Amino acid sequence: MATFNRGLVKLQHQVWKNKLLTFLNGGELQIAINHKECAIGQWLYTEGGFEKYSFLPEMQQFEKQHAQYHDAIKDIIDLQLAGKSTEAWEMYESIKSFSNELMNTIDALDDKIAADLDNFDRAQVA
Repeated sequence: MATFNRGLVKLQHQVWKNKLLTFLNGGELQIAINHKECAIGQWLYTEGGFEKYSFLPEMQQFEKQHAQYHDAIKDIIDLQLAGKSTEAWEMYESIKSFSNELMNTIDALDDKIAADLDNFDRAQVA
């Protein structure tokens, strides 16, 4: 079962965003568009991350935001592939705050997991 690693999840998100920026700047499309196929999606659905933490509201929010973010990115990619670069960049700029919200949710999820583990450890000692 997969353990949550805040730093790794944030790094994976940043690497993915950098690949999107490379694509928007004329490079190859080298990102998974489907939210279940990127590195975070693999952790969630293949390695058991969602199953392990699905009881937490923060995980449910993270999963939902992650899928929504991918949906928005798909629209950006479609615009770029259709030759509508200006619109693609405008949409990219418009979702930057959503990316920040996703980062905040990652922090909240990690904090919740840490608090739950701390409570579990204290219960074991008592």
